[in-house]
Formats: sequence, structure tokens, C-alpha cells
Amino acid sequence: MTIAIINPNASHFMTKQMQASCSNLALQNETLWFECEKSPASIEGHSDGIYAAYHLLEKVRQLENSATPPKAYVIACFDDTGLDAAREITASPVIGIGEAAMHAASFISQNFLVMTTLQRSVGILERNLDHYGLRVRCAGVAASGLPVLSLDADEKSYDIVKQAAHKMLQAKKADALVLGCGGMSHWVDALQQDLGLPVLDGVRIAISFADSFIGLKLSTSKVLGYAWPEAKTS
Repeated sequence: MTIAIINPNASHFMTKQMQASCSNLALQNETLWFECEKSPASIEGHSDGIYAAYHLLEKVRQLENSATPPKAYVIACFDDTGLDAAREITASPVIGIGEAAMHAASFISQNFLVMTTLQRSVGILERNLDHYGLRVRCAGVAASGLPVLSLDADEKSYDIVKQAAHKMLQAKKADALVLGCGGMSHWVDALQQDLGLPVLDGVRIAISFADSFIGLKLSTSKVLGYAWPEAKTS
């Protein structure tokens, strides 16, 4: 059985980077990785998110119509781009890396901090926290000031994120750090060691949840909120 992991942006480099960071996961199911080639190169703000959501849904429809549709999907953008819409067009579980990481953080900490990229993403993630009912468990959402496409293996970029996270963890008295971008996934082990507390990468967590949901035979409810889209006669 297959888990489709879809990067809603167009960055092949970021997709490969996330894939490499997840290579040691012990899974029962096969993973296939995709990006949305016609999407923006990175998702930074509302307009990027809307463009990317459209192409994400097209990718899900394409996979649903394939000979062997995936048994679960992971949306590999911390904004959870197009998440609710994707859940309407498949019965397979659809897991967003943002929702997965923040719920997981609530299992192992009382007060977690989310470290994102640019300040413009803070409001989007705060809105998601409200939607997921997790605002009360979150110490805050902080921005490192680094654009998404600068989150590579560069030591300077790592130091900026580490120092920003350390400062805000102390100021907010948080006891876990959630990485607020899939492009940070390759730093999870180093940050956990340097900061001395749990660091959560939503990419690994969402894939692990998806793998478990397949084993538990859980599917997306089609009764009400995530029912199939209404047929149009025009």
C-alpha cells in the first residue's frame, strides 16, 4: 500500500531534502513523493497558498484516478495548504504536517513554540491553531526571518534559526519546539541536541500517522463535513 507525500510547492530540491530526512522511518507502507510543478516555488503568504492549493487538488485528483490510488496522503507544507479541500475529494486519510506536528507536540509538552520562516506566515499559523483547537497549548508562533528557499544545509541559516528558537523558547517558557516549515526537517536532530528539548518535524510525524491510519483501517468520513463535493448540473 502507498502513502503519497505531496509538496504543494514546485521545489524539487525541497522535496528531495524532506525525503532524505525521512529515509530512516520504519514504515509498513511504501512512500511516493511528489511536488506540484506549476505551483509557486515556495509558499509564503495567502496568495501563494491559494495558487498552490489548486495544483495540490489537481495532483490528488490525478492520483485518485490512477490504477492504484494511494491509501493515505500527506500534505508536506506546514500551512496545511488545501488540507480541508483535499479531504473532500478522497476517502483516504489526508494528513497535514502542520496539524500533525502541533497535535503531537500537545502529547509530549504542555506549552510548545512554533518556529516559522517569515513574519507573514505567523497569522496563517495562528489561524490554523484556532481551527485545530490548539491555541491554548501553544506558547506562540515566532518567525526566524529566513525565506523558505534559504532553508538549506547552510550553517549560517541553521544558526539563525537556532538562535531565534532559543531566544523565543526562553521568553515564552515553552518546553517543545515545532518546526514550522517542511524545509527545516533536516535540522530536527541537530536542533534537538543543541536546544536540549523535544523538536518536532511535521513531515516525519505526518508520514508516521498516515502509516498508522492505514494499519488501523481509518478513512476520511464522508457523512457530513468532508462529504464528496456536490455534483454540478451546469
